This record gives sequence, C-alpha cells and structure tokens, in this order.
Amino acid sequence: MPAGRGDACEPCYWTRACRKRIIIGQAGITTKALREAFGEFGEWLIRTTGPHKAALKINHFFSFFLEIDQAWSRIPSYSELLHHFGAEGLRRVRLPMRWLHEEQGVEPDHQAKRIDSEKRRIQACLSSMPSASLSDQVLQAYWLQLETRIEAGTTSHTSARLALSAAAALLLNTDREGQRLPNQGDVDSYLSAVPGQAASVTGFTNFLNRQHATTLTPRVDEKRVRKRRKEMLARTMMQMAKCAEQGDEWRERWIVTAMEYFHDKKVTKKALRRQAIESSGDGVRVTMGDESYWLPIA
Repeated sequence: MPAGRGDACEPCYWTRACRKRIIIGQAGITTKALREAFGEFGEWLIRTTGPHKAALKINHFFSFFLEIDQAWSRIPSYSELLHHFGAEGLRRVRLPMRWLHEEQGVEPDHQAKRIDSEKRRIQACLSSMPSASLSDQVLQAYWLQLETRIEAGTTSHTSARLALSAAAALLLNTDREGQRLPNQGDVDSYLSAVPGQAASVTGFTNFLNRQHATTLTPRVDEKRVRKRRKEMLARTMMQMAKCAEQGDEWRERWIVTAMEYFHDKKVTKKALRRQAIESSGDGVRVTMGDESYWLPIA
C-alpha cells in the first residue's frame, strides 16, 4: 500500500475520502430531497470520473446543490436553472448538469441557452457607454427599438446584438466620453477601419437620422479599402519572408496571399490544391482554368 494510506489501496482511499466529503456536504443541505440528490450525484461522480477526481471536485460542486436547495428546495427545471445561473454559470457546472440530464431527466434547451448568452452580451454592450452620457441615452433608446422588433418576431436576439454592437462601436469611436453624436466624418472614419460593418451600422444611422435629424449615410470608400487591404497583405508577406522554416504549409499560405496581392485573385487553400502549380524561374506559375499567374517565392 502507498505510504500514508493504511490498509486501503489508492482507489479505496479516494472513494472513502469522497464519501466523507459528501456526508459533510449533506449536513449543510436542509431539504431531504436535495441531500439525497447530492449523495446520488457524488456516487455518480465517483463512477464517472474515478474516485480521485471525484474527491477533488465534490466540494466545488457542493455550492451548486446548496444554492438549488436555498432557491427551490427541489430539483428545478432547465429553464429555472438557466434563468437563475445564466448560460455562463451553467457552463461552470457541466458535470452536475450532465448528471441532472442523465439521471434526473432535466432536458437542456439549447435555443434558450443561446438566447440567454445573447441577452448577457447585449447587457454588456449597453454597459459599455459612459454612465448617463448622451451616447448612453442614445444607445438605450436604440435598444428599445430593437427590443420591440424582437418581441414582434421581426428580428432575432443575435441580429439585434450585432446591430447594437456596431452602434456602440461607432459611438465609442466618435467620442470616448459619450458627449457627442457621430457626424458623417465619424461614420466614414469608422467604416474605413471596419468596412464589413456597413450593413450592421445602417440601422443605427437610420435611427439617428429619424430621431436626431442627422443626415448620415454609411458608405465605404472601396478604393481606400483596397489600399488598406493591399498594405495588410504586404505586411503579411514581409513577415512570412522572414520565416526560417518554409515548408509546404508556408508555401501554400504564401501563394494564397501572393495571388491576392499581385493579381487581386482571392483563392482558398482548398481551391488552390486543385490547381496546377509549377516552378518557374524564381517563383511559381499557378494555372487556374485558362489563366496562368506567375508569383515570386521569398
């Protein structure tokens, strides 16, 4: 037997230790049904994870059962658990939730879980504005409009969250102190940095135009976007040229990047593997259909 274990082998030692901790935990639970549930969960945990891990984890999960005992004095439904703990809180107790599902028939509602996550992200977005600022008031008003659409079934929580996030980003990009609303220059500046947000920010600019008599138009300077993209590709290629190891994976990534930089051709790695690629001088020649493109190799 290992030193300090007495007459117990390793699994027996940890099984006894876990069961002692279960009994101690049960003494703190007031409801008989929850005391029994905690004991059953502990035995399930021993079988599922092994006695060593179970002994180490059981005290961590005790607080979950204690909170259930205090809030309901019974095993609650999934919707009750979700409302009380939130999706993030339930993620921290995956094993008890698995036990509730497998042994107690508590069926998870994945759609409700996604909506709860979106709601919490929306609240975090609403809290991102300086308190009591003009931006805070405007964003709250915009959220009321989006919330009305959710209740009417014309938009989803995810779409509303994306629209709200774009609005918050534009407001913060305009004035970190939240004391003024965006003008056309602010919208142009924001979209030059994140042109892909044009669609998401349109609803907010329309809202500002209606509610605050602005005349904002989300517009993307395609020429400027291409220039910024070209600069990004150039930086990527410069960094890649410094790589000591230039194997097959590096070569594939280089060709994808170079095709866009030199020939304005976006091609995925998967699509590239179906093309003919041949060495040609100091570079390679990529044949796509009837077209052939030469690329340098660093």
